[in-house]
Amino acid sequence: MHPQGNYAGAYANSPPPNHNGRFPPNHRPVPTSRPPPTPAPSGSQPDPSLLPLFRAVDKDGSGQLSEKELGAALVNGDWSSFDPYTVRLMIRMFDTDRSGTIGFEEFCNLWSFLASWRTLFDRFDVDRSGNISLDEFTAALTAFGYRLGDDFVRFLFGVYDKERKGHLSFDLFVQSCISLKRMTDVFKRYDDDRDGFITLSFEDFLTEILRQR
Repeated sequence: MHPQGNYAGAYANSPPPNHNGRFPPNHRPVPTSRPPPTPAPSGSQPDPSLLPLFRAVDKDGSGQLSEKELGAALVNGDWSSFDPYTVRLMIRMFDTDRSGTIGFEEFCNLWSFLASWRTLFDRFDVDRSGNISLDEFTAALTAFGYRLGDDFVRFLFGVYDKERKGHLSFDLFVQSCISLKRMTDVFKRYDDDRDGFITLSFEDFLTEILRQR
C-alpha cells in the first residue's frame, strides 16, 4: 500500500484517547464500537458502591492510591495483575490534581473508563478466550477507524504482546489502543495539510518521543 494511503487514512476517524475483574453488571455501559472519550472532569458524583474496594486497597489509609495500591485493584479476567505501564498510564490520565496518586473521585472516573473499555474488549473477543488475538486486534483497529497495513498491525501487536503469547490481555489491549491514539494525535499536530506526511526537526522528534514516556 502506498505510504500516503496508509497514514492519511489511518487517522481520518481515529478514536479518542482515551479491568476485568470486578466490574459489577450495573457498571457496564451500553455497547459501542468507539473507545471512550478523553478523560475529563465529569462533574458527576463519585459512585459510593466503589468505596469499599477503594478503602480495601488504600492500605495506608491516606485517601490516595499509590501506583502499587492502584495496581492491586486492577486485574484482568484471569485475575492476573495489570502491566505496570498500564497502571502508570491510568494514573497519568486520571490524576487531575497532579499529586502522583489517585483519589476516590479520580478512581471512580478511572473505573468507569475501564468498564467502557471492557465492553469493547468483550465485543472484539469473538472466540471468548478472554484475550485478543491478532485477527481480533486487526478488527478492533479497523472498527476504530484506523487504516493500517498488515505488516504494521503485526508489528504493533508484537510490541504489546510482551511475553510472545500470541494474544493480548485486557490491560495490554487498552495500553496499545491508548498509545496508538496518543501517537496519532502527535502526528496530526504536525500534519497541517492532512496529506499523511510530516516534516519535523530532530529536537521536535525527541521531544515528542519523551512526552510519550
